[in-house]
Amino acid sequence: MKKLYSVVCAAVLSLSASVASADSASLPSKVVIDSITGGATVTAVDKANRTFTLTAKDGKAHTFTAGPEMVNFDQINAGDKVVSTYAQEMSISVNKMGGAPKVEEKERVVRAAKGDKPSIIVANSTEVTGVVTAIDQKARTVTLKGPQGKEATFPVKEGVKGFSNMAKGDNVVISYTEALSIAVVAPAAKKK
Repeated sequence: MKKLYSVVCAAVLSLSASVASADSASLPSKVVIDSITGGATVTAVDKANRTFTLTAKDGKAHTFTAGPEMVNFDQINAGDKVVSTYAQEMSISVNKMGGAPKVEEKERVVRAAKGDKPSIIVANSTEVTGVVTAIDQKARTVTLKGPQGKEATFPVKEGVKGFSNMAKGDNVVISYTEALSIAVVAPAAKKK
């Protein structure tokens, strides 16, 4: 399980673009990360019809049909555990790179190797870069021009560190990444 969590974290981190620059330490930035993990037990497998039943801890059971993309269906056995983790990360930062407004989207999918227990990690990342077109230090507002050429003015809270270092032409970069991993793992060996 620890290895699976590490793989999810690596996928999230590999999709998050680096926006740091030498003088960005004194500019505003914020990162928020959250994740949730759940699981169920495989209680039935019908190899001929490619169906399997998952039973949650609360006793509720659901039967699923495995499509042809689940190449390792034959590795699923009753008693296996299915573990899923959903993670998301959002960051906002300011830099002085002077790039044009833009949107970048990335997706990465990693599947288990043929013959392994089924697993998949899907990670999506979106990065939006805006350009500061106006800043009002006294009113604590910043106006940004987005990728579609539209401008919007936003208030900046009192506690935001580095606001006084922001200037017209700076980039504001908002990155959002979400990743989902689902893995079938064999049950732990019973102690004798």
